[in-house]
Amino acid sequence: MVGKKREAYATTDGVDELVADPFAFMHDRFTRYVEDRRRAPRDDVLTALATATFPDGGLPDVHDVVVIAANLFGAGQETTVHLLSAALRWIAEQPGLQQLLRQDRSCIPNFIEEVLRFDSPLKGPFRLSRVPTTVGGVALPAGTTAMVLVGAANRDPRHFECPNEFRPDRPNARQHVAFGHGIHSCVGAPLARSEARIALERLLDRATDIRISEQHHGPPDARRYEYRPTYMIHGMRRLHLEYTPGS
Repeated sequence: MVGKKREAYATTDGVDELVADPFAFMHDRFTRYVEDRRRAPRDDVLTALATATFPDGGLPDVHDVVVIAANLFGAGQETTVHLLSAALRWIAEQPGLQQLLRQDRSCIPNFIEEVLRFDSPLKGPFRLSRVPTTVGGVALPAGTTAMVLVGAANRDPRHFECPNEFRPDRPNARQHVAFGHGIHSCVGAPLARSEARIALERLLDRATDIRISEQHHGPPDARRYEYRPTYMIHGMRRLHLEYTPGS
């Protein structure tokens, strides 16, 4: 219908709620969460955010906390999904690697680091140049917004030997910047690493002979994968796998 505003639906606790703006819906929910944590603190991350104070002891406005909390919630969902899908693609494409990870689970953490280096879920964050500087021979005046391409940095041949080769046993794989660096390091990095490790261990326990569906992605010498057409996120739209249930 011409002129009719498009509406979106969000589902929470099994109830469909009509919302015109999904982000507003999420902020509304997190406003209630933050206010609840301030009234009744718990031993969780959200309480730590809700009760954090400024250096002078002042308490931030609820809205400011909600924006951060909602952003962390969203960032930890999408990026971890793409990390897991990339990891499963490598496992399904290489039977030898799959067997190694089954036999020696201690290899999984470094494998995850190499996946993060090779297939960084985030193409790059934005940074603001506070002072005039030069990067790669390009002058950046103060106030310039620049996109830091972490995916490119993770393929830097000056830091990684044969950077375009996927090496699950790469000794310096964890030196990637998929989670940022220094004061800009992702606060959810430890959680993402744990989620990926535990998920892969459970899948390896419950499924054998994990393989790529040739019906959907073609034969080994002519694979077809469709990636999301965005400049921020690096990840497949979908990944079809086949497997044999574990005993």
